[in-house]
Amino acid sequence: MKLRDRFRQLQDPAVVKAMVVRSVYASMALENQTVSLDRLDALYEQMGPTPPAGAAGR
Repeated sequence: MKLRDRFRQLQDPAVVKAMVVRSVYASMALENQTVSLDRLDALYEQMGPTPPAGAAGR
């Protein structure tokens, strides 16, 4: 069973984005490197869509 099958909320891009942005924000805050959430949102949007793992070899 894949992670996305087990946790349906991971199929929602908005949920994944929120998880990533909050994790990066918290990690940077622990290192005393504060970055605004707006800046992290913008950086996440610049990443663009990424193919699912394992799709590159097909």
